[in-house]
Amino acid sequence: MPIDLRENRTHGTTSYPLHVYSHHDKDGFYSVASHWHEELEWIYAENGVLDLRIHGKPYTLKAGEFCFINVEELHEIRSVGASLHHAIVFCGDFLDFERYDTCEHQFIRPITNRMLAFPTLSRDLPQATQKKIGACLRELIQCYHTKPACYTLHIKILILQVLELLYQADALTDMATRKEETWTKLKRVIRYMKDNYAQPLTLQELAQQAYLSAPYFCHFFHKATGMSPIAFLNSYRIQRAAQMLAQQDTPIAQIAMEVGFDNQSYFIRKFREHKRVSPREYRRQIRQG
Repeated sequence: MPIDLRENRTHGTTSYPLHVYSHHDKDGFYSVASHWHEELEWIYAENGVLDLRIHGKPYTLKAGEFCFINVEELHEIRSVGASLHHAIVFCGDFLDFERYDTCEHQFIRPITNRMLAFPTLSRDLPQATQKKIGACLRELIQCYHTKPACYTLHIKILILQVLELLYQADALTDMATRKEETWTKLKRVIRYMKDNYAQPLTLQELAQQAYLSAPYFCHFFHKATGMSPIAFLNSYRIQRAAQMLAQQDTPIAQIAMEVGFDNQSYFIRKFREHKRVSPREYRRQIRQG
């Protein structure tokens, strides 16, 4: 998995490695660029719609739906209009028992040892299972934020209930093996993009970083990320531009040049595609907000 996109953030604490992030986005600006982490992440959409890309595939999460993001899965999130969603992030070994027994061997270790993968979307589960897991997640979120007596115990019980429901529905599958060579190449290309995004980069130049022909490189990169190399590069450039717009008073034309766009009109068009507003409006709304 590309180290360049690893999220360097601690979720929860050493003694309680679980955190629930609840985000209310009233403007539809919420977005998290492609990243991965070694924790599991369960996302519940309470209101609104989220667009996600998980391990290269696009998904839409509607109100009342949830999804599971497996360990080291590359993913990104964007809101579509106003939304309220919750992300439950925790280490797999949070579920381990100190005493090794049949339950640990049969149900917990396949998860903590990364032998089984969670299904991605709730809508792929039987309807009864969706309903029960959704209720568990809502209760977990409320419990985390209100912290009643014994809330840490109750949260662990709720997570184990979710596991039980998934096992009962036979919804856990073998974790797909990923060739180290593939991720080594992808890591090299992404590192090169991040180091040189301000410069004009050609497809041939990027393909050379992976020691592949340009046509095969496009197929390889799209299969791994769900995006073309140029689309991925432009997405990173727009993320950098958004940071500069929020933090600096630099003219928009200069920002466009500094993040690798030699055409201001093209930059504005691409910025609108990603952020749904112009760079000028984005700067104004971010600073007012």
